[in-house]
Amino acid sequence: MNAHTNVRKLACLDDWQLEHPDQDLRGKTLVDLQGREIGRVDDMLADLEDERVVALRLHDNRIVNIANVDIRGGRPVLTADAAQIPQPADGFDREAVTTEHIPVIEETLDVGKREVDLGAVRIRSRVVSETVGENVTLRNEHVNVERRPAHEAISEADAEALLKDRTIDVTETGERVVVGKHATVTGEVVVDKEVDTRTERVEGVVRHTEVDVDRDAKRR
Repeated sequence: MNAHTNVRKLACLDDWQLEHPDQDLRGKTLVDLQGREIGRVDDMLADLEDERVVALRLHDNRIVNIANVDIRGGRPVLTADAAQIPQPADGFDREAVTTEHIPVIEETLDVGKREVDLGAVRIRSRVVSETVGENVTLRNEHVNVERRPAHEAISEADAEALLKDRTIDVTETGERVVVGKHATVTGEVVVDKEVDTRTERVEGVVRHTEVDVDRDAKRR
């Protein structure tokens, strides 16, 4: 592998972009032709003069020449002997390719809402029976037959007119109780819901990273 004096980690090059997203091998596991894992790709190394990616840096700082790597099924595959992978000092500026990055992380509080069941109100309509009473006056008719003594002389003609068979029919009537029922709407129950709002303060602990740099006073 030729010496590269201007090699930098891709993570340090904000103005660099790969042609295709599937060319980004960072975070993927490098395997050999038999599918055995060699190591996780920590970063990709770019030659600033040639403007191309020249190597992969594994998590244990081993450097793999990109010429010996194929992308198969979306994962990097080493086509050379894994035992021949050079160490970081072979052809590269060790400080450049082993530069560590300390991520600065800041947490934010995500506050949301969810609907909960506060209970139910059940309204039931049921039929209640009760006995009620009312006084009713009933009228009945009765036929009274009364015999009264009399002594009065009548003429022969009147006697002839009265001496006949007679039948008188008199009907007695009476009242009986007739019970009926009718229904009347006397009111109604209205079921509705009202919504009220309230404000609650939500507090939580969030964290962030602060990086302090201490320089040795003896350093020139």
